[in-house]
Amino acid sequence: MPDCIIVGGGAIGLLTARQLFLQGVDVLLLEKGVLGGESSWAGGGIVSPLYPWRYDDSVNILAERSKKIYPELCKTLFEETGSDCELINSGLFTVVGDNDQPEILAWAKKWSIDASFVDDADAIHAIEKSVGDVVDKGIWMPDILQVRNPKLVNALKASFDYLSIPYLEHTAVDEIIVENGKVSGVRTKQKTFFADKIIIASGAWSAQFSVTQASVNVLPVKGQMIMYKGAPDLLKRIVLSEGHYVIPRKDGRILAGSTLEKIGFDKSTSSVALDELHQAAVELVPLLADLPVERQWAGLRPGTEKGIPYICQHDDVEGLFIHAGHFRNGIVLGAASAELMADMILQRRPWCDAVPYSMTAAH
Repeated sequence: MPDCIIVGGGAIGLLTARQLFLQGVDVLLLEKGVLGGESSWAGGGIVSPLYPWRYDDSVNILAERSKKIYPELCKTLFEETGSDCELINSGLFTVVGDNDQPEILAWAKKWSIDASFVDDADAIHAIEKSVGDVVDKGIWMPDILQVRNPKLVNALKASFDYLSIPYLEHTAVDEIIVENGKVSGVRTKQKTFFADKIIIASGAWSAQFSVTQASVNVLPVKGQMIMYKGAPDLLKRIVLSEGHYVIPRKDGRILAGSTLEKIGFDKSTSSVALDELHQAAVELVPLLADLPVERQWAGLRPGTEKGIPYICQHDDVEGLFIHAGHFRNGIVLGAASAELMADMILQRRPWCDAVPYSMTAAH
């Protein structure tokens, strides 16, 4: 019998299970589909929240710790598996107005972020030569990393195989078994698995279990994205404006995203979204007008009202833990979030104040 069952094999579940396993916990990860097959695979992989100055400190605390974790983590995953997560320093240019400058620079100073306001056309084109006229002023953060998230989840899966971390794909959990206010296991169609600790890390589906329906406010928020096929170095920097971004990948592909749609568990794509994303991307980087759109896809982000995740023990059920609700920031918050969850499972003093991530906090 494992010590701990993790329900959900996205980035959050993978990082949590690996963290616990490396610290001596006997884990079993159960995933209803394939590992990393939902929003972890579908996102952009920017190792920073978009507009981080708009977020609560509790989000920035996790983001800043994760930024320090990823270089070593990706190096270790490559040494274990030979899988390259494609962690690269692209920097991030965010289009903002003059009125936003004081607030943003004060935020950057508080968090020791290298950020500068740039409104000179020549200086902007020196940062990224391919941008269009709409990129006329904004905040330049040269140290922002990106990871190619499908490659990260593939590397994590390969690490599970390398380290012999137990997991089962295509194993949907139908019920969290609770007896006398305490978890005892989970029930799937295949069999019942027993454990004294259960972590729900099921992303947008985390509120679907009977024990979480009334207490965990996580809702699916669809995001559609498109990918252009280009040559390496056509675009070198991540560029963001009004919620739309373009992200250059190592092989020359360029991602453009993303929509925000609160329409339930619908992962379909639409021509309307394609047109919206393409138009926004071409305004940011005009050369994209001449590149073919190779793919379009959608993922369901686990949204909370303020984008603050649940990282906590359930208030009413002993042994049940919630690790969900990272919204658009599952990758950037995930590494630090997994460390905090491991502290809770192992009953250690948490590395940061855990109160903001509790069930009673306003998410």
